[in-house]
Amino acid sequence: MMIIKTIIIEDEVNARKALENMLSFYCPEVEIAGHSASVKEGIALIEKTSPDLLLLDVHLPDGTGFDLVKKIKKKDFKIVFVTAYDQYALKAIKLSALDYLLKPVKPDELRLAISKVQQVLENEEQINLQIETCIDNLNNVSQDKKIILNTNENVFVVEIKKLIHCEASENYTNIFIEGKNKIMISKTLKEFEEMLSVYGFFRVHQSHLINLQYVDSYEKKGSGSVRLKSGKSIPVSIRKKESFLNALKSIS
Repeated sequence: MMIIKTIIIEDEVNARKALENMLSFYCPEVEIAGHSASVKEGIALIEKTSPDLLLLDVHLPDGTGFDLVKKIKKKDFKIVFVTAYDQYALKAIKLSALDYLLKPVKPDELRLAISKVQQVLENEEQINLQIETCIDNLNNVSQDKKIILNTNENVFVVEIKKLIHCEASENYTNIFIEGKNKIMISKTLKEFEEMLSVYGFFRVHQSHLINLQYVDSYEKKGSGSVRLKSGKSIPVSIRKKESFLNALKSIS
């Protein structure tokens, strides 16, 4: 069994103790190497213990978890953010392909997060890209956000406004991007729908999520179909037709 040396950076004592208890009971592969309650203490602890994993609170007394990671020069660890519900921070974390747990943390979700830590290979360059993208998205008040797309070979940072269309392929999703070849990502279309719907994307069909800004025309025959500016024709399901047409009106 691979041992995961872990530190918890959390300023709420009860939340930290709850995490420690759950890790001890549900995650025997985790070795807790220490804990801290601030950015300053966390940096010192990371340098002292060289952990494999940070369970990192987003909001700390002297800054944020993002501030902490940004200040660490050598990022040879994995990160799972732990946060109370914060819509703005969660959007940035999701778009950056970083993992997170919502407070109060549930045992099954913690177990899943630790399991993913064991399976997912990340390197320092990837972590830097993810954190930088997350911070950029947090600091960018406009809709011009970026998304991290991970494949087995590459990490892509893409402007959301350049995503044309997402197409389901079982538990994978094909992403079509302006000026680029399609990218296959091992996430479901539902996951992309949850991330992108607030940025002008609409799921017109069980297998298709489209960027409304790329709609060229709509053909009314039958349940209808959409022609995108890329030239691709996408079917519209009968149950989505009315809400899709209303969505089109809202951007016209």
